[in-house]
Amino acid sequence: MIRNYFKVALRSIFRNKLTAFINIAGLALAIACAILIFLFVTDEIRYDAYHAKADRTYRVTRSFHSQEGEVNLHLANVAPPIGPLLKNDFGEIEVMARTINFGIVIGLEENGEVKISNTEDNVFVAEPAIFQIFDIDVRSGDPAKALERPFTVMLSEKAAEKYFKSRNIVGKRLRANNQFDLEVTGVFKDFPKQSHWHPEFLVSFSTLENDNVYGRKGLETNWGNNAFGTYLLLEKGADAKKLEASLPAFLDKHFGNFARANWGASADWVASKSTTLFVQNLTDIHLHSHLDDELEVNGNINNVYMMSVIGVFIILIACFNFVNLSTARATKRAKEVGMRKVVGALKAQLIGQYLSESVIITFFSLVLALILSVRGVVWLNTFTGKELSANIFTNIPLMAGLVVFAIIIGIAAGIYPAFVISSFNPAATLKGQQGSATGKSGIRKTLVVVQFSISIVLIIATLITFQQLAFLNDRELGYKKDQVVTLSYYNDLDNTYEGFHNTLTQSSLIQNAGRSSRIPTGRLLDSYGDASIMKGDSLVSTSVNLKSISADEDFFDTYGITLVAGRNFSKAIPTDDSLAFIVNEAAAKAFGWTDLESNIDKDFRHADVRGKLIGIVKDFHFESLHQQIVPMVFLMRRNNYNRLSVTISGNSMQQGLAHLEKTWKSFLPGRPFEYEFVSERYRKLYQAEQKQSQLFTTFAALAIFIASLGLFGLATFSTLQRMKEIGIRKVLGASVGSILQLLSKEILILIGIANLIAWPVAWYLMDRWLSSFAYRVDMNLGIYIAGAICAIAIALITVSTQTLRAALGNPAKTLRYE
Repeated sequence: MIRNYFKVALRSIFRNKLTAFINIAGLALAIACAILIFLFVTDEIRYDAYHAKADRTYRVTRSFHSQEGEVNLHLANVAPPIGPLLKNDFGEIEVMARTINFGIVIGLEENGEVKISNTEDNVFVAEPAIFQIFDIDVRSGDPAKALERPFTVMLSEKAAEKYFKSRNIVGKRLRANNQFDLEVTGVFKDFPKQSHWHPEFLVSFSTLENDNVYGRKGLETNWGNNAFGTYLLLEKGADAKKLEASLPAFLDKHFGNFARANWGASADWVASKSTTLFVQNLTDIHLHSHLDDELEVNGNINNVYMMSVIGVFIILIACFNFVNLSTARATKRAKEVGMRKVVGALKAQLIGQYLSESVIITFFSLVLALILSVRGVVWLNTFTGKELSANIFTNIPLMAGLVVFAIIIGIAAGIYPAFVISSFNPAATLKGQQGSATGKSGIRKTLVVVQFSISIVLIIATLITFQQLAFLNDRELGYKKDQVVTLSYYNDLDNTYEGFHNTLTQSSLIQNAGRSSRIPTGRLLDSYGDASIMKGDSLVSTSVNLKSISADEDFFDTYGITLVAGRNFSKAIPTDDSLAFIVNEAAAKAFGWTDLESNIDKDFRHADVRGKLIGIVKDFHFESLHQQIVPMVFLMRRNNYNRLSVTISGNSMQQGLAHLEKTWKSFLPGRPFEYEFVSERYRKLYQAEQKQSQLFTTFAALAIFIASLGLFGLATFSTLQRMKEIGIRKVLGASVGSILQLLSKEILILIGIANLIAWPVAWYLMDRWLSSFAYRVDMNLGIYIAGAICAIAIALITVSTQTLRAALGNPAKTLRYE
């Protein structure tokens, strides 16, 4: 029986090559997409899950609030005293470990000469207990003792290869920031891609206790430096939510008392009203955490949902094609069904026969999909930067799942056509009356509408994404990013900076150079609290929290940031480096100022310094367009500069970089010359959106192509059914245009209905996506009309290949045998 089913199914497939091709090609593309999306989604949701204790490992985060209770900053790291105090106060915390990330220069010296010197960003100072929380595969050295002593370091395999070309390096030394030596005590395996952090150097935490590095006192009392990653391993069965609910009281007890004793906080000040602690499960960091100082760029659970939904949509479109074409073709199989029933075939046997055809087609599609997906994984890895395995055939669980998936899809796509075909009346069909599949045209129309509704949603989403990205690239930022390069600033340069700056800017290749604590395209994470301003004859405290930037007198000129009132910092005025402040327009607005000039040269207090407000700069987008422009204050703190920015003249980029490098090596021979283009940093701010746009485009194109395949098949079949009608109409004088209109009218009506369904869905989805931007485009009607025109054009092009042939055909050939 099964063998006969198989033989008949194969004959039917080869007898109807066009229908079979459309079904197999459409399903193959859909299954290949589903495989790629499955690999992407499973990779995303498995981040940090490889740790054996991930389910009870938590990270402590901290938010800060305005006086009105609004969160103005939420950090992934916390102050150094918090970890030990938590461990002391809560018995359910089994292990606590702190880390802090530094970007430092690592050098390798041999015979008194620097052999290798690089700025390394993935240097983490970590407590030894980190090995009790995370599964770190140590290849050499003793993890229990490797980070006990100060000035010891463990290297990743990548770092060990980079500096020593070997893994047998225990006992060797590296030079850190040209200040102290680090003894290598072990090597650990590189962290997998599916990790929220990727340390290449683990330095012993006791190194920080040295007064020349951080100091024990700072570790115990510095509640303001929220740069310490703090991880907790809770006891089995411990309730993290209960622990989190106890943290406000913890802050009031420890931070409140400290602030009153050391910062002059009032007796009634409540610490937990200005700052809050949270505990976040380790496996939630990658997809559910988008805090202000994440170690790496995280994923987004919304993208995972979006990809999953698109995968389901594409599979549905392919299945709808299958159902549509099978039910439409049912009329051609009416006599076959009638003969089978007359000779004794039962309805169950007929259903089994046609379901077997459906499953065989699905398996043909699966084989083709596997071939396509192997190549697709290579593209996906290049596109996303992941390391997904391209060897799908050795993934036994995946292959088993695909077989089951193919069977389910085959049955789901074929069960309705099978019941339609098996229900034909044999007496009627053998008399020449075709089976009434035409009565099921409502189902086919509904499926076409759903297919094109999905396609139109994807088209509109793609167009809006492109429009928003163009807006991001074209928006006036308030500063110039082109021709500006940025480098790390080192304190080694403090004493000779005047000479360095003069040498650099004496050349016409260099327009300007300025120093700052942070640069545009970065995040505004530094704040010294509220400001006090003059009202009448007295200095009055405000509730305006200012983000603080240390900047020298050349910073604004380097970035082309304009002043709207007052003046810039000046070398000629000695007090500017300690008592002068500049704010932006957003701060002035928050203070309630309307006449900006009248507030220049008035007293201004910030960061416990009472000085003068000397200028107000025009608002500019320091952060990405995801964030609003916030109140900012600029002050000169010469010991707080971290970045050097250099503007290179006109078309002299290569010559300017060469001059910059020469000057750099002349003044900083021991520091690596490493630079970035600010324009490239800006582009990276929206890298996720760029990739999302490309994904929208790719999958929208695939969805439309698969839908068009089905539409082409339906148009072909419908046209063949109406050939005699077309011939009669032409004999009676109908024009080609009128026949095209007749054959296309139904499709256009269906696509019109699809638009009515798709537009509100697309508006809802894209409005939610755009809401993540503080500055966004408006969704105008033109985008939706453009989406409708695209869908109509695609449909007309698809069906016209068949309708035009029918309209231009010779009616004599069509009616010859009537």
